[in-house]
Amino acid sequence: MPRRILDALVGAALAAAPGASDILFPAAGRPGALVDGAFTPLGLPGTTGPLTPHQTAVLARGLIGTNPRLLADLRARGGCDVSYRHRDGTRFRVNIHRAASSLGLVLRRLPDAPASLDALGLPPAFARMAGLAEGLVLVVGATGSGKSTTLAALAAAILASRPVHVVTLEDPVETVLPPGLGVVSQRELGTDFPSFAEGLRAALRQAPQVIVLGEARDRDTVDAALAAAETGHLVLATLHTADCSGAIERLLAFFSPAEAGLARNRLAGCLRYVAAQRLLPRLGGGRAASVEVLFSNLRVRERIASAKDTGLGFADIIDQGAPHGMIGFDAATAALFAAGLVSEETALARAADRAALARAMDAVKAGRGLPVSDITGLTLETA
Repeated sequence: MPRRILDALVGAALAAAPGASDILFPAAGRPGALVDGAFTPLGLPGTTGPLTPHQTAVLARGLIGTNPRLLADLRARGGCDVSYRHRDGTRFRVNIHRAASSLGLVLRRLPDAPASLDALGLPPAFARMAGLAEGLVLVVGATGSGKSTTLAALAAAILASRPVHVVTLEDPVETVLPPGLGVVSQRELGTDFPSFAEGLRAALRQAPQVIVLGEARDRDTVDAALAAAETGHLVLATLHTADCSGAIERLLAFFSPAEAGLARNRLAGCLRYVAAQRLLPRLGGGRAASVEVLFSNLRVRERIASAKDTGLGFADIIDQGAPHGMIGFDAATAALFAAGLVSEETALARAADRAALARAMDAVKAGRGLPVSDITGLTLETA
């Protein structure tokens, strides 16, 4: 019964908001959908307003069932993730979480197939990532920034270009990857392996050339990912952090002070790329990715390996590496503005350095023959 009710509610939500990326059934509040990142309230059949806590709990329990791992995660972490397929074939990753003494649900819509790197508008550095034979590549960003979509596109590009065995470790399996020239083993947490760390260690016995890690979320998982990258595998992983600098610092923070020196040397030796992304509202609808890119060079390796503040941060290295293909967030956002994909207001709202981005956009406007200031009517007095 709860599954039929959920099917009916999700079907109504998809009909009302066909472009929704997420459907929300909060423990307290009106059901709604996220369309291009903006919340849209939904009126659903059989509801006159917010779902009651009892109703959302029934929906959540219908998805969790008696699964011991999901129940343990819900008790210990206050939330769990589960896969759900609507009766029309649409797939979702569902986050069930405790809120207001009840349970809420957020359903993230999953793509039927991976997008291409070009279709996502990702910078040329991603094509170089797809050509790597070994090392660690991190795709980072906030929740909902498209990390999993980018990771799937990167894995699909690798499979399309060379005959490799790709093993994915996911929670749950999101995008079904086509084998291309190779072969794919997509494995799901809780069903196919007990933890990401154990899944990584087991994957090394499955003859992979490429390992796709859904999330580097704890010390043991990061340790196993470094070990895999150090032994000749290409490891693609996501991490929840805002930018490239934060990604490196967060990885290192998983290790104790006694382990820090070795961890720094290991990461300096195997890291190849870090890409951080944000999704900005696109003019005309949809969203555009602003992507910061850091790749390993001598300066990056020295900065990672050194426990001391050398005075040159990763943001400085990215700025100085721009002629060689590194990209900072503001430069990426300025490029989106220059291409007519985002508005000036949107760009400035997400600026890391508002003044620097404003200068870059003024240069774009000047090149188009547009005014770079809204101050008009000034005249020079003459004696």
